[in-house]
Amino acid sequence: MGMLYVARDSKGNICELHPMPVGDASEALPADHPEVLQFIHERWRQNELHELDRDFVRVIEDTIELLIAKDLIMFTDLPPKVQEKLLRRKEVRQLKHYEGHFGTGGDDIIPL
Repeated sequence: MGMLYVARDSKGNICELHPMPVGDASEALPADHPEVLQFIHERWRQNELHELDRDFVRVIEDTIELLIAKDLIMFTDLPPKVQEKLLRRKEVRQLKHYEGHFGTGGDDIIPL
């Protein structure tokens, strides 16, 4: 079993994991060490939640566009910050389309 190098936060929890010593990550632990496995599991869960959030934001955006298209709300009814974010997201997606990356979807999230 290989060794991984960890850095710890002020509470003693692993906060970084590397295949070789890097910066503060100088403590060697076996790859199957319970703390290493816990760190990897927590990162995986965070990534999964992040992906779900991205998908949900896109659903909300599509719903707003549908409501506007059906004249149930007007774009100008939305708060200015929301208008700005929607316009920026549309702009980013159009840029991706022109760059040939259309369909990669969800990776253009701009936090509110």
